[in-house]
Amino acid sequence: MNKMHINNLKKQQGASKLGLLVMFLLVAVFLTAGLKVVPLYIDHNLIVGICDELIETGEAENMTITDIRNRVSNTLRINNVTGFDLGSITLRRENSQAIITVAYERRVELFANLDVIAKFDSVLQ
Repeated sequence: MNKMHINNLKKQQGASKLGLLVMFLLVAVFLTAGLKVVPLYIDHNLIVGICDELIETGEAENMTITDIRNRVSNTLRINNVTGFDLGSITLRRENSQAIITVAYERRVELFANLDVIAKFDSVLQ
């Protein structure tokens, strides 16, 4: 019985240096990717939130596309969001109801020549 206990302890050696290195590299890759991709979604939620608020309050029905783009631009400037093309916001009216479409894509360099492309297409009514 004592021999069996000692053999089990010899088999439990823990993580090797190679295993720790691979685990560290995987954590570093996921952390780097997350820190570059998550801000894209935060910015998109901010833009969609502004447009959604205009729809919900009914302000968008009396605004032109220029007014909507100016409102979004001012909010983006306050929140220090750069690189967004205001031309990707469009407005159309159906049955006297304003429908705002926000459709664009953002490209972020991940590693060397590897980029992440995020496509966003939101229709708010």
